[in-house]
Order: sequence, then structure tokens, then C-alpha cells
Amino acid sequence: MKEKARLAKARAAAFARTSEDRLSVAAGVANPSTTQSLRMAAKPPDVSRTLRKAGAVLIISPDPFTDVPAAALLGASIAMKGREAASIESLAKEAAKAARAIRDLHSIL
Repeated sequence: MKEKARLAKARAAAFARTSEDRLSVAAGVANPSTTQSLRMAAKPPDVSRTLRKAGAVLIISPDPFTDVPAAALLGASIAMKGREAASIESLAKEAAKAARAIRDLHSIL
């Protein structure tokens, strides 16, 4: 009986600790600067998309002199496509590739 009471107290204490931790995390994430930082970490800004949009706007404009800069912006967007910022998803994929490569090398040895 004492063992059950001790386990019940331990479970209650663990629940209280995790509840406090969850509340502190929720309070930290509710901060606007933290929310913005997490959003940028999950989906970093894409420079090539901005260049593509600016080029499309310049092509659509009725001024004939904006076609040359628009073509340059569209070309730059294609060139920048390969230089996208690393996101959490891309880092996870690269880590999985590295783990597979290590596993393959380990099986060879």
C-alpha cells in the first residue's frame, strides 16, 4: 500500500512539473518576436520568389523600358533558386541522408 501511495505522489509531482513546463513554453511562444523567429526558422524568406514577383510586376507594367530590368530580375530569380536558405525540413532531410550513408558504410565494414 505504501508503494502505491509513493507512486501516486511521484506521478502527481511529475504531472505538476510537466504542466508548469508546458505553461512556460506556451508563455514564451506567445511572445510576438519568438513567434516570428519560429516562423522564419520553419520557412525562411525566399529571395528568388521576391525577385520573380518584382520581375512579373515590371513585365506587366505598360512602360516598354521596364522589360529589360524585368528580364534581369527573372533571370536572377532562376539563378538564386539554388541558393535558398536552409530550413528545418531541409536540415532534417540532410541528416537522414547522412545517417543512411553512415549505416551503409557500417554495413560494408
